[in-house]
Amino acid sequence: MSKLTPGLKSTEVAPVRWVLGGLLVTTLYFQSNLADPFNSPKLWVILFISAWLAGYLVIFRSVIFSNRKIKTYSYLLLAFIGSAVLTTAATDFKYAGIFGETQRRNGLLTYLAMALIALASAVFIRFFNVRRLYFVTFITGVIFASYAFMQTTGRDFIKWNNPYNAIIGTVGNPNFASALMAIMGVVTFTIFFLRQSHLIYRIAGGLLSVIFMLLIIQSNSRQGILSFLIGVGIFLIIWLFQKGKYFGFTALVGGVIISISAILGMLQKGPMQDLLYKDSVSVRGYYWRAGIEMFQQNPLFGVGMDRFGAYFKEYREVGYPLSYGFEITSTNAHNTFIQFFATGGLLLGVTYLVLNGFILWQGIVSLKNLRGVNRIYLSGLLSAWIAFHSQSLISIDNIGVSIWGWVLGGAIIGLSISGADSNNNEQKYFTSKQNNINVSRVFISSTATFIILILVTFLYRGEVNSYQANAAFDPKDQIARQNFKELQLKAINTPLNDPNYSLNRAIALLQADFIEEGLAIVEDLHANDPRNLDILNGLALLNEDLKKNNQALTYRLKMVELDPWNAVNYLAMGKIYKSQGNLADTKLMLEKIMSFAAGDPISSQAKLDLAF
Repeated sequence: MSKLTPGLKSTEVAPVRWVLGGLLVTTLYFQSNLADPFNSPKLWVILFISAWLAGYLVIFRSVIFSNRKIKTYSYLLLAFIGSAVLTTAATDFKYAGIFGETQRRNGLLTYLAMALIALASAVFIRFFNVRRLYFVTFITGVIFASYAFMQTTGRDFIKWNNPYNAIIGTVGNPNFASALMAIMGVVTFTIFFLRQSHLIYRIAGGLLSVIFMLLIIQSNSRQGILSFLIGVGIFLIIWLFQKGKYFGFTALVGGVIISISAILGMLQKGPMQDLLYKDSVSVRGYYWRAGIEMFQQNPLFGVGMDRFGAYFKEYREVGYPLSYGFEITSTNAHNTFIQFFATGGLLLGVTYLVLNGFILWQGIVSLKNLRGVNRIYLSGLLSAWIAFHSQSLISIDNIGVSIWGWVLGGAIIGLSISGADSNNNEQKYFTSKQNNINVSRVFISSTATFIILILVTFLYRGEVNSYQANAAFDPKDQIARQNFKELQLKAINTPLNDPNYSLNRAIALLQADFIEEGLAIVEDLHANDPRNLDILNGLALLNEDLKKNNQALTYRLKMVELDPWNAVNYLAMGKIYKSQGNLADTKLMLEKIMSFAAGDPISSQAKLDLAF
């Protein structure tokens, strides 16, 4: 491509910096003094970034509608968000629909922000600035890998309460960390093939990719290994096709054979099963089947935006509690596509499929028309994007990982436009607006950012207050006890506080013998979210402690509807019936337990506790 004019370079740099700066900060930012130190801060970052980018998108709206590809992409994004809005409107518990499940934050706001960032990526990322994306990935990768290495050596500067592998990175979980390293590893691997770049930079990119692979292995996460190998493999196949069709087809056939063997190995079949099979693969089958059942029973809008956890126990198979425990649950389908169909129904699921199908198609078609370094740039991003989706087939849509999928997807669309148009036409995308302060852009960005600032302020207070409310106290010290109560109530009464945080604070009040206050709060939470099984179970246990057995039975009968394979609940009901002298219903509870859990240890306990 010809050398850019200074005016073009200065015009395009601001929005690209916001996109890429947001990518870096979203990936790396966490805050340890919050109730949710990882997902909530990342949500706030993408909200701020998308709000500021809104102004740029408005003033460059002619760019969006002047090109068929980007107009189609914007319509698909709009269809996806429109479907998410309709789904949220139909969601039974609006807080979860808007802000997402606790410790997940995959609600409407998250995907609205992701869509705006993706559109900005498509509008502003081109071949003349794509090197910035590669460089930001390299810098982000160096920081992330350094922190992961500190965690492997026990030198993490944060003392996390971590039941997992030590490598949780800045995303809070080894699986998420490995997936993120796989995506960045594919991009940095590509750097080695950029002959126009400085040799030291190319070598550093290759070495960082190797370091990522070693860290992924250290994290003991199979999904990261597979995602990395899939991404690198696809890139090498594309690269070899450029060298010659024979090399490309040979690599493609070899890749297909290895991929089929890997899939069979994950399913505990074939020669690779010892290397790739893990029990977590089997448990994901329960999540997937439950999600499919949710969609089949609720085809139009699903069970509600990010409400998989509220419905999982109702739709799970009996084998799940018998294998993993009656109280164990899941808040996600561990497959992004199934998750959208299950929670958003046909509209949300199909629009997400079509959106990503369009990105894949444009990426493949554009590769055919490119040569040299531009083909390397696009193939690297496309391979990393495919690596992202390969892990999303067996994992959760974590914000710190998902931001990469949305930015890469938008960048692929941007490069497909850049490759199809001449350099002069490409320059019109950015020179059509003069590089001075645009009052409309500043007003729109500032107004949107101010609204987000108010929203995030409330969310931040809820996180901090809930975290601080975990403080211990001496129950014999009446002043400390009263201060403890006020601390819990402060957290509970924070506007927009997460209901599950409020539930934890109410339980703390109950444990401190503030029975009346705690019970009132839990009952209020139940009124707002009648499907929350933690709340129902808490109310049942509390009423049992208060000797209000009839009220406890009322809550446990509701639990039967929402959790039909919970033998622990049936046993608790049987004990209440027995205490009331109700022989028929006591016997019925014992028969129910024996009907599906005869081989579980709880059946022996039930025979003892429910015998007359």
